[in-house]
Amino acid sequence: MQTPTTNQSGFTLIELLIVVAIIGILTGIGFSQYRQLKERAYDLDAQTSLQYLFRACKVYWSDNGTTSTCNVSAVSVAPYSFASSTNITIAGTGTESSFSATSSHNFSTNTLTINAAGAVS
Repeated sequence: MQTPTTNQSGFTLIELLIVVAIIGILTGIGFSQYRQLKERAYDLDAQTSLQYLFRACKVYWSDNGTTSTCNVSAVSVAPYSFASSTNITIAGTGTESSFSATSSHNFSTNTLTINAAGAVS
């Protein structure tokens, strides 16, 4: 006659539920960090477009005088050839002393501005 084996190994239901809960918490934290990282990347893209617009306007003012009004359409043609990144909404106008522009990425809630001194905020 055989004796029944009582030495069984494995995980209990409670242990499996705890592991699944821990994985869920870590996934939630990771997703939140990922979302914030994506928004910062979108804002950096918008900031880069603003800085390129400002530099193109600097060249425009060098060619046409500091009292000439620079805007996106003025520097989008040769020889300046400004083009913003995709999914960027950008607008700006002004002379060298009164220039201001705004930029935002379509997938970000933030709007960035640049002033006549080239400071982005």
